[in-house]
Amino acid sequence: MSAKNRRLTALLLTLALLLTGCGSLNFSSAEAPAIIAADGSSLGDRTPWCTANPALAESLRAAIEREENLTLQGWATETIAACLDELMDQPELFWFRGYHISATTGLRTTAEITFTWLYEDGPARYQALCDKCDEILSVAPWGDYYAVALYLYEWLEQNVTYDQTAYAAICEGSAVCGGIADAFALLLRRAGIDACTVTGDAVQDGVRTTHAWNYAVLDGAVYGFDPTWDNTDLYDAAGNEYLAHDWFAVTSAEMNTAHTPSREMDNITATANADNFYIRESCLLTEDSMDAVMTALQPQLSAGRNSLTFRCASREVYDTVCFRLFDLGEVSRVLRKMGAVGSGSYTLTYTQQPDLFSVTLYL
Repeated sequence: MSAKNRRLTALLLTLALLLTGCGSLNFSSAEAPAIIAADGSSLGDRTPWCTANPALAESLRAAIEREENLTLQGWATETIAACLDELMDQPELFWFRGYHISATTGLRTTAEITFTWLYEDGPARYQALCDKCDEILSVAPWGDYYAVALYLYEWLEQNVTYDQTAYAAICEGSAVCGGIADAFALLLRRAGIDACTVTGDAVQDGVRTTHAWNYAVLDGAVYGFDPTWDNTDLYDAAGNEYLAHDWFAVTSAEMNTAHTPSREMDNITATANADNFYIRESCLLTEDSMDAVMTALQPQLSAGRNSLTFRCASREVYDTVCFRLFDLGEVSRVLRKMGAVGSGSYTLTYTQQPDLFSVTLYL
């Protein structure tokens, strides 16, 4: 699935705004949602069969790391297969792509395991992957897990296009949704942040397709992430990519508006929102005034961002703000008052994310 223009139900419009709009609305604003901090949640055991059979898991992982077929005795084939399936989901074993088990029974069951590999030099590529991850993390803004996760999220947005594995994403700069999600999980884990990749399907513009996304634990609470859908592949005139954060640290309720995991164990509960991008960056609007819009956008403009974004605390606030900005044309006055544009005519491109109540203006 292409990473380009991955904005769920996004509306990309270009407006020639010449004059400041006028008019006002007096709709009442809904209360902002409570900012929920750490809830003590976890991702649970992502490899329950391996955890229950550590000796088997160690033998299987060692064989994969050596790229050698394996003969085992005394293990049920169902247990071996379950452990292998869990190991195949681990992003650090990206070169492991399949297996075949031939079993013979006697006094003890003997299982012959034949592996298939995506790369014949997987372990060497893994070392290169680790080196690259460490290089990326060496300049991460250490201090809190939110800052590290945001840095890694934006690194992927700026450096990754469309291909298939965590290795391809980090070392070659290209990945499909599964590769991008695995890359994000791997980078987070290497930074000491518990993370996993979830696979299933997602709905974009009414079309359901296979997809992959992430959950991770920041400051004791679980959050959802979709680095593929925020990988917009949109660039300004200077060649700098616009960075999106609609799906950075969202709740499972928000994630589930468009994402459906394929396995029951991946129905992860995430209720905290304290580390949501819009809350941490103080660009969540709780009222529908244009002053509130400017308060949310001015720090981003002052920081030199080429895109300005905000999210609304409710549908009512979102609908009212969008009506005032785009239908009444007040966005022109807002941007001029902030100094984002001059007094002449200009072209503005923006996206809207109705399900998440967010708006992004591209400068």
